[in-house]
Amino acid sequence: MTRGMVYKAIFIVALIAFSIILVLPTVGKKEMQIVIDSDATVEQISTIEQRFSKDGYTVEKKENVVTVSGYRITNAIMNEVKIFPGVSDVKILPHWAERAVLAKKINLGLDLQGGMSLVLRADFESIERKHGKKLTDSEKVDITQQALELLRNRIDKFGVAEPSIRPRGTEAIEIQLPGVKDPNSVKKAIGTTGRVEYRVVNDEYTRDAGQWLKNAIAGLKDQHIPESTEDQYTLLADIAKNINLPQQYELLFFFERDESTNKIFPAYPIALEKQVALAGNDISKAWVGQDEYGRLSVHFTTTPEGAEKFADVTSEKNHGKKLAIVIDEKVRSAPQINVQISTGQALIQGDFTMEEVNTLARIIKEGALPVNLTIIEERTVGPSLGQDSITAGIKATLVASLGVMVFMMFYYKMAGVIATFGLMLNFTFMLALLSWLGFTLTLPGIAGFILTIGMAVDGNVLIYERMREEIRSGKSVRAVVSNGFDRAFWAIFDSNITTLIAAFVLAQFGTGPIRGFAVTLSIGLIASMFVVLYVTRFVYEVISSSKIVKKISV
Repeated sequence: MTRGMVYKAIFIVALIAFSIILVLPTVGKKEMQIVIDSDATVEQISTIEQRFSKDGYTVEKKENVVTVSGYRITNAIMNEVKIFPGVSDVKILPHWAERAVLAKKINLGLDLQGGMSLVLRADFESIERKHGKKLTDSEKVDITQQALELLRNRIDKFGVAEPSIRPRGTEAIEIQLPGVKDPNSVKKAIGTTGRVEYRVVNDEYTRDAGQWLKNAIAGLKDQHIPESTEDQYTLLADIAKNINLPQQYELLFFFERDESTNKIFPAYPIALEKQVALAGNDISKAWVGQDEYGRLSVHFTTTPEGAEKFADVTSEKNHGKKLAIVIDEKVRSAPQINVQISTGQALIQGDFTMEEVNTLARIIKEGALPVNLTIIEERTVGPSLGQDSITAGIKATLVASLGVMVFMMFYYKMAGVIATFGLMLNFTFMLALLSWLGFTLTLPGIAGFILTIGMAVDGNVLIYERMREEIRSGKSVRAVVSNGFDRAFWAIFDSNITTLIAAFVLAQFGTGPIRGFAVTLSIGLIASMFVVLYVTRFVYEVISSSKIVKKISV
């Protein structure tokens, strides 16, 4: 071997060793730490331990921590254990390679690890209706970006690992929440604007509105307030027009709770001043507590500016009037103002459930969304289904690889063995690149893997056929190797480049599964080109440089 070939060998061996280290956090033995609740029952702990009693897992329990080690620990398994009763927290401990060379586990998409995907549409119509003008595209983009930042803060409070929040056009936001523990709580927190406003009530127009509605409904066959929000706004507009409501006032519905269904419903219209006396951003701190009657309530303290506003609205000029508490354009409470509150401390009272006060307190603390968001697309994947997809994808990959390897060894003999070795290197490099560059692997991405298996040996086929032509023409071993690779180079390069261009376009303009497929396909093509044109050529250069080898088995 020449000095140049020695350097090549050192480079290839070092690259293979580094790639193996990079994929160890994904395919190597891992440890998962499960923290048990202090009040967990014996049955709950036993259920957790039985989940890992087989399939090659090792379980070790110390106080309230269960440590599970094994080769099959994935994010899907972690997310599955998170929802077990009695589990406080679950995390996969860092692999030694992650600490030593900054290696990372391959990120898994929602379809492989389980979670929830939402697409939220901004309700710009309500803003336009309130302000009486159309929003420009730039204003919509600004509002969407503001909502995006506030959503990030809200989702972080739920402890969701690696959430993905990004805009989709100018009017929608796409959210992916892997391993979310309580999807309903997340939906309620992120789907509501969380606007909390204190506004003074006008009793005279409230009575007029109530009387008009009572007379109007009495003459109808369906004697109730409509359930649709749009129909409610239409009805309120009709009432305001018929009672000649002045411009400085606005009608909203007061919502009460149905004791039998525990749902809130619009009970009667209430006239409010349009001017907001105290807004949600005037509140600096909020927490859940109880009022003087033992009912659930949200206690809060205001900012210095908010304290001045609150002192003004509760001053003597408004004594005897009601101060409505408006949450998301629904009046939930309207206590009477009897004393001035100048301390900047008060509470939000109403007929709330524990879930409602917790959500309300969280929203107040994190700020209000600038626009209401409606869920237009929702997809939920269970963690066990994600693990099944991983298992099925691995089986499909192994079967496809085995089929290609058997064919190559049968048809090309010893050359097929070298191609098989290159195929295994190709997989190693693909996994290493996915991990190192932080790409996310999805179920269509696994399909990209499997497709790459056939394309990876395509280069070998072209080279081997060229070699056969050179052998038939009576060339030497060195000439066969050199001419075989040189003459097949541009055919391999051109075919892979055109496919890479298509994959690049898919990655740029595609979303979700399409992008996942394009990414793995691109990485597979790059890895296969390197293996075929560099590593495999080096192997044949070593073989052809040997004086013992008189003929190549192709």
